[in-house]
Amino acid sequence: MRTEYGGVVLDLKRGDYWRLNPVGAEVFALLDGDEDIDPVDVITAKFDVDATTASRDITELIDHLRDLGLVVA
Repeated sequence: MRTEYGGVVLDLKRGDYWRLNPVGAEVFALLDGDEDIDPVDVITAKFDVDATTASRDITELIDHLRDLGLVVA
C-alpha cells in the first residue's frame, strides 16, 4: 500500500508490517508489473540515484523481502 511517505507492506499471516521509503515503494510496485520494464531504469528516471547504486539497492530490497517470505521467485 502506498502512503504519502512511501509505502507499507503488510504480512497478514504474521501481522507484521514494514515501512518503505518512496524508492522502496516504487520497486515493490514494479514487482507485480510488466517483466520487460527494467526497475533500474524506472528508479534512475524518477529519483536522484545512479544506476550502480539503484541496482545494488533494488537487489538488496528484493533479497530482504524474499527472506521475509513477502516475495517469491
